[in-house]
Amino acid sequence: MVEPLNHCSSMKHAFLPLVLLSIILTGCANDTPEAPIPDTTDIEEHQVEGRIVRILENARLIQVAHGDVEGFMSAMTMPFEFRSADIREAVEVGDSIHFTVATDGVSNWITEVTVIE
Repeated sequence: MVEPLNHCSSMKHAFLPLVLLSIILTGCANDTPEAPIPDTTDIEEHQVEGRIVRILENARLIQVAHGDVEGFMSAMTMPFEFRSADIREAVEVGDSIHFTVATDGVSNWITEVTVIE
């Protein structure tokens, strides 16, 4: 005599591997420590002098060859974000500038700029 197929029993066996897999993956997902989120109230400002090498309009970046910024960064050429249209309108490629760079530990952006004549 053939016994009727028990659907509940078959479903239990089908879901068991899925349940075990989800438990294993959940345990593995938390092995990587999260990067600390910087406190946005801790914004530092630094005074910098340099020369504008390039302006990337669409990315809102001004690339500046600048000198050492004591306690912050060595001399280099790097892009800085500008968040104000006034900053962009005040400068052209080739200008020597004095500027204030703000940093929150993640991003650096120009907050003030003066062209040095």
